[in-house]
Amino acid sequence: MIVLLAVTLCLTAGAGADTTVRVGLYENVPKVGTGDDGAAGGVFVDLLEAIARREHWRLEYVACEWSACLEALEAGEIDLMPDVALTPERRESLAHHSTPVAHAWSQVLAPVGAGLDRIEALDGHRLAVLEGSVQSDYLQEYARDEGLDWTLVPRPDMESVLASVAAGEADVAITNNFYARRHARQHGLVETPITFDQVGLYYAAAPGRQEDRLAVIDAYLELWKGEAGSPYERAMSQALEPPSGEGPIPTWGWAGLAAAGGVALALALMTVWLRRTVRVRTQALREANQRLEHLLDSGPVVLYQLNALDFTPLWVSGNLERLFGFDAETALRPGWWEQQIHPEDRPTALRENRRLLEERHMVRELRLFDGWGRLRHIRDEMRVVSGNNQGQRGPEVVGSWTDMTASMEQKEALRQMAHYDARTGLPNRVLLHDRLGHTLERALADGQARWVVLVDLDRFRNVNETLGTSAGDRVLEGIADRLGRLLGPQDTVSRVGADEFCLIVEKPPLDRGAEAFVERLLEALREPCAVGGRALVTTASVGLATFPEHGTTRDELLAAAELAMAASRGVGGDTWHVYEPGMGAQTEQRLFLENDLRSAIANDELLLYFQPQLEMESERLVGVEALVRWRHPQRGMVSPAEFVPLAEETGMIQAIDRWVLDAACAQLARWDQEGRDVPTVAVNLSARELHDETLVATIAGILEHHGLAPERLELELTETMMMEQPERALAVLHRLETLGVTLAMDDFGAGYSNLAHLRRLPLRRLKIDQSLVRDIGHSRNNESIIRAIIALADALGLDLIAEGVEEPGQRAFLLNEGCRFGQGYLLGRPAPADNALEDIGA
Repeated sequence: MIVLLAVTLCLTAGAGADTTVRVGLYENVPKVGTGDDGAAGGVFVDLLEAIARREHWRLEYVACEWSACLEALEAGEIDLMPDVALTPERRESLAHHSTPVAHAWSQVLAPVGAGLDRIEALDGHRLAVLEGSVQSDYLQEYARDEGLDWTLVPRPDMESVLASVAAGEADVAITNNFYARRHARQHGLVETPITFDQVGLYYAAAPGRQEDRLAVIDAYLELWKGEAGSPYERAMSQALEPPSGEGPIPTWGWAGLAAAGGVALALALMTVWLRRTVRVRTQALREANQRLEHLLDSGPVVLYQLNALDFTPLWVSGNLERLFGFDAETALRPGWWEQQIHPEDRPTALRENRRLLEERHMVRELRLFDGWGRLRHIRDEMRVVSGNNQGQRGPEVVGSWTDMTASMEQKEALRQMAHYDARTGLPNRVLLHDRLGHTLERALADGQARWVVLVDLDRFRNVNETLGTSAGDRVLEGIADRLGRLLGPQDTVSRVGADEFCLIVEKPPLDRGAEAFVERLLEALREPCAVGGRALVTTASVGLATFPEHGTTRDELLAAAELAMAASRGVGGDTWHVYEPGMGAQTEQRLFLENDLRSAIANDELLLYFQPQLEMESERLVGVEALVRWRHPQRGMVSPAEFVPLAEETGMIQAIDRWVLDAACAQLARWDQEGRDVPTVAVNLSARELHDETLVATIAGILEHHGLAPERLELELTETMMMEQPERALAVLHRLETLGVTLAMDDFGAGYSNLAHLRRLPLRRLKIDQSLVRDIGHSRNNESIIRAIIALADALGLDLIAEGVEEPGQRAFLLNEGCRFGQGYLLGRPAPADNALEDIGA
């Protein structure tokens, strides 16, 4: 105690530069407020005035409402704010002392007979709360987390919070337990079993402004809390005293009665008065006990009492059964709590019990199993005090259990969200970086190889666009499961993008090499996945980087694997590459080309070449095919073989398609104005167009804008486009047929054709693939295929045109077999519009 007073005097000397202390005063009796005489009072005021008398502070009270007081405190207009609940937010914005003045909890008050017994029963009710209070913040967050729908009715002070129920503005009122005990019945309200949010109550100050005074307050609280008859004990006793009932009969009344009725009557009346006083006091005591029992039973914290000599239980609060599923009789059995503690925490807890007798106070966290078999996280606070156990003086342990399970589960959920992918349950990019860092630490220590493998699902966006995101999610879950089964328990599989996975292989199969491993990986990914009643096959682009050949740091290995994966993607996917040093330059060139392509249309860098289509015997022009070209400002003409696949991969192909459609129709209309006889113009469509609902309307608008008949526009589509999703393609093609445009199948004969489906398509023309035409005179098989295609076209009533006619022998063979129309270098090379018709009498 001498040391504590010495510290206090030192702190006082530091705080004495300005002895005037401005204190915020708001109405929250019995903790703080004003009495009938207008003087400040309450637990916090009484304690502060006791300290001020000893420290020679002059207290100046500033009346304000709660939220206004907080604003004034933060602005420096007042120095101290009493009765401030410590929350994480206020811990950051305000300064507090260390020892709480008291603990309080939030109490729900309701009219008699409301029947509310749990917080979920408040759903749909109007809840009156103090504006800006911790109750308001807690209820808003709880309703959001639990999906409850109640309405908060904020009020500026505690008195109006209670009054709002009688006024019909709210259904229940919510205050702290101190104020509820003192004022609830005056407003016709009773305490319900619903309590929540236990908090410590402090004096608060603006950060950095009253640190010395807060230290002085701390010193007095530490001294007075353990001292009988101290100002702290007197202030708390007065605050916890229940509202007074009827007062005793005035002494002057007794004197008058005694004078009028004599000694006998006085004695008789005195007897009646004494009996009545005893009855009133007994009833008040009974009510106080009932109130205390109710507070203990409905509170959120379990209180207990132990014999400090052997830690046998002496008493436990009745809410143990409600909160943890054990009745008090069970909990008082010797050795019970040791049995309930998690086995991993039990040795530590027993050691801490022995240390408690030396330290006298301890706060710890432990896990125990409740009566329902669930594991709970408990904050256990214990303090050794003097006691009287069954008439034997000796030390006791008083303590409290606070259930921290929800908070711990929330922290775990946040950790899960921060480190794991919600869809697949795999580690995400954050956890991958952490694990890869540990892997490289082990690799540097043992000198063994490690692999980093990146897997990008090919064209996965099409799955989401055509089958929906739920189907895409099921595919991702299946892929994650396959990858997990492919690797060992020490390896890591993570999802690092929408359709991208990363593997860390701790012990690479060096004897078989990377090829066997990655081929097995690709084969596993190719296994059909059942989605929506269909067997969906997925492929992937895979890149592999090895430690230490391709990098010794996390960023180096990931960058190398990314470049290798990009190389696989660049050749169409469903393959793999190991990192090579030159890949960086290729990727850089591709990146620049992609950026330039995005602005090619806006900068008027695209242009059209036209290749004539002729009746080969008469050399009469029957149409032209529009071919897009790109004149790059620095690189010159860029080959379509280089930029068209890039446009398809990045999604820019659709914008290019629309530009080609409009430019081709515009040129056809221009030739009409010049008197040139060009019957039709053919335009290639990309597969993406068959998924666009606006395609038909866009083509109709372009034709109308340029004044062209629909049959003069020929749209060329490939077999793979129409076979990929035949039903969807068929629907779009029928709408185009209704519009009147000509539909042609390009590159026919280059792949597998479903002839049964071919009969259903509204086609007018087949274009024989140039790979077949090129082998005329060199491959009898290809010549037989061409004859079959000609016969098929004749049987289906379709026009036929051969692509890639470059030699007279090819033209002769085609004419002899019955193919009248052709296109190729022998008949006319692609050229700009001004030169495309020079050698043809069009």
